[in-house]
Amino acid sequence: MTDNAKGSPTLDAMGPQTILLVDDAPENVLLLSRILDGHGNIVFALNGAEAVEMARDLNPDIILLDIEMPGMDGFSVLKEIRMIEALRTTPVIFVTARADSLNEETGLNLGAIDYISKPFSAPIVRARVRNQLLLRSYAKRLEVLNEKLERLANTDALTGAFNRRHFMQALEIEHERVTRYGAKCLILMLDIDHFKAINDTYGHDIGDKALVAFHEAVAAILRGPDILGRLGGEEFAIIAPETDYNNGPYLVERIMKAVRALSVESGEEEVRFTV
Repeated sequence: MTDNAKGSPTLDAMGPQTILLVDDAPENVLLLSRILDGHGNIVFALNGAEAVEMARDLNPDIILLDIEMPGMDGFSVLKEIRMIEALRTTPVIFVTARADSLNEETGLNLGAIDYISKPFSAPIVRARVRNQLLLRSYAKRLEVLNEKLERLANTDALTGAFNRRHFMQALEIEHERVTRYGAKCLILMLDIDHFKAINDTYGHDIGDKALVAFHEAVAAILRGPDILGRLGGEEFAIIAPETDYNNGPYLVERIMKAVRALSVESGEEEVRFTV
């Protein structure tokens, strides 16, 4: 489903949103559930402690929160929720019988996005929740787009390795760390042997496949903190933090062995190469 002729995804493409209702009165939860039916996946909690746990586990898209509850009241729940990193920006709407401006100010100052007094109007509740869910959807889509843009800016389009710009930035940071703290770091330069001959003999498509296979094989050997970058053409490099010189030959031999085991199909022939 798209929202224009060019095929842009709709908000619904990210899946149904989750609405957490928090109220110690089951009849209020039931009423709000009926009002918001069709607006998302509705879950509920009947006390403050349960609400905090559910919010942490489910990461809901919006929370409708009562203030007057035994044990942990709504204000305390909101304070706890805002201490959880993943929930710092989750929209919270107070739905409460406390209609005075002092309580409303307190709730908004604690980070609530809206304040609805009981008895409430069903159309108003639906409209306010719908507006916040739309904003939440836009924010999530923007976050996804930003992640994609950052990935595109930092990685080589063909192989998926980090590009030269990102690698050099990482190298500067690692050099500063090593210089300041006397830390260990291993830097490796890798160059595929006779790569021009592969391109000239089998064509650039096979050369591209060789580069991709090379990257996958080397990346599978490295640890999480290690950085593999493509500096250009068939030239790659590795930053291996907290790895001393004595471990270098071991890592190099593993890489060379993995590359020697690679083969790229070219018609009926298998293309092999070394590094």
